[in-house]
Amino acid sequence: MTWLPEVTILRLLIEMQADVHNNGGGRLQDARMTWHLLTDMDNQFVRAIDVFPPARVVEKAERNMVAIIKVPELQPGESFSPTVTLRIDTTTRDWMMERLETPTEEMSRHRGTYCKADKYWEVDDPLVQEMAEQISSRADSDERYARLAFDTVRKHLRLKTHLDERIGASRAVREKEGDCDEHADLFIALLRAAKIPARRVVGHIYRDGSNPESHAWSEAYLAGKGWVPVDPAIGYFGVLTEQYFSRIREGLVSERPTISIRWSGMAAHAPSVEEEIRMRVVENGRG
Repeated sequence: MTWLPEVTILRLLIEMQADVHNNGGGRLQDARMTWHLLTDMDNQFVRAIDVFPPARVVEKAERNMVAIIKVPELQPGESFSPTVTLRIDTTTRDWMMERLETPTEEMSRHRGTYCKADKYWEVDDPLVQEMAEQISSRADSDERYARLAFDTVRKHLRLKTHLDERIGASRAVREKEGDCDEHADLFIALLRAAKIPARRVVGHIYRDGSNPESHAWSEAYLAGKGWVPVDPAIGYFGVLTEQYFSRIREGLVSERPTISIRWSGMAAHAPSVEEEIRMRVVENGRG
């Protein structure tokens, strides 16, 4: 494994609180809450996970770690507020400096899984296809294609602050603007159109203060490199800095809710769910 010559390490304390509120007319009972905590990423290292009330923490699809929490019976108007505390170290890493075996059968399997059209990744859209063909005419390898697609997305889309809704690649390529979601979605659609496996990561960017910024970026599977992070919105190809907290990976599906609840019983309406997340550095050093 090759690391950058000088790497900043952030030791982060991440505090999450959810609020589940029964705003319906019947009792909410026999409910289970699935709460996405973090996904496995090679530049972040978990030191501790504390859930209250105590709950199972398990690994689900695409190496996503979730807490499975039993929700107590809630009468109409009542709330339940579980908490999670994560202690993780994050560091800067450049995936392009490393060599990784990517067997042909693995590439073939990923192409079958991570090159499909999906909601927000309209691979068959005529404008997406036209843009992909233009990029292909200048690319002699998957990596070259990915780099050109990265440049194309950055030039084609005007970066806006957070939109009210996620509009997907098809609208983004026409409206020529979008936030981090649209930058990631268009990049993923362009790669999938060229049969290069691609998927999305949702997380946060830590800056000064305690309120992290929600963020989305992508991953591309490249020969000799494996899964490489790509952030067209900010401008990183193959690199994540210590400010990234990777939380949910989405490739088998284009969207996974941070919190989902299943229940039985009398409640006819889904409870409202809110989440608050705060971060702070508890120790900062160099390694």
